[in-house]
Amino acid sequence: MVRLVRRYLAHRRGFGYRLQAEGYDLIAFAKFLDRQASGQPLRTKLALQWIHSRPVQPVTRSGRLSTIRGSARFCATLDPRTQIPPQHLTPCGPRRRAPHIFTAAQRQLLLRRTQELHLWRDPLRTLTYRTLLGLLICAGLRPAEARRLTDQDFNARTGTLRVPAVKRGSERILPLHPSTVRALQSYQRRRQSHYPLAHHFFVGPWGRPLRMGTVDWTFQSLVRGIPGNGSRTRPRLYDLRHGFATHWIARWTRQSAPLAHRLVLLSRYLGHQHFHATYWYVQPQSCALRAAALRWERHYQTPRAD
Repeated sequence: MVRLVRRYLAHRRGFGYRLQAEGYDLIAFAKFLDRQASGQPLRTKLALQWIHSRPVQPVTRSGRLSTIRGSARFCATLDPRTQIPPQHLTPCGPRRRAPHIFTAAQRQLLLRRTQELHLWRDPLRTLTYRTLLGLLICAGLRPAEARRLTDQDFNARTGTLRVPAVKRGSERILPLHPSTVRALQSYQRRRQSHYPLAHHFFVGPWGRPLRMGTVDWTFQSLVRGIPGNGSRTRPRLYDLRHGFATHWIARWTRQSAPLAHRLVLLSRYLGHQHFHATYWYVQPQSCALRAAALRWERHYQTPRAD
């Protein structure tokens, strides 16, 4: 089953899907099947047994079963005995969990704490994380997008940043605030003086690309003592992107100018393929965002002429 799952993942990734977390789950599930029913086709009973074998949130179980369902469809084309788990077997649908929204004081605290990071084998570690977090705060990039940036993606002359395509979307060009451009220029010069052969914009020890696991571990050390105000106990690095979006939506809501066209621009700036992905950012329970949600909902649900 592990061999078959790897074949499925290679097939999907050939279409541009990254499937990182899904890949880990499917490989773990395939190993479970090989232990429990070696040589047998995928069965719904075993799928349910596996997703309930770990103490995780209901939404996580639902997501894992959905991932298994996709691989089961692929397996069914090769072995008709394969059972495809039906939908609605888990009590929780694939709902998004409420993010942590950083306050201005918490964002400033994060940036100050980067000064306390041990340099280890990287003399730029403090500056790297201060610049990386600053970019995520003021530009709303996905952490994975920021990690993949190269020198060719940053244009200081035009004050823009080219963000390569992820999540099956297209690449986009983001205008940056002059202060952001200056901060990126300063970091770029320092990094080039230390690691002249480095290709990635943000680097770790010896000029190598930052590893996501290392970035997440470092971020958790920076948010120590900050309680989560969402559905998780601790803030995530991805929550900086949520804070960027909700900050602008709340700010626009307090203005008298029409909101709908700005939300369309925000959707493009964030790199969303569909408007409903942006609509989720106006749903947190605060007065300003509730007002924005009502205005956006009217815009989103209004019938349009063909």
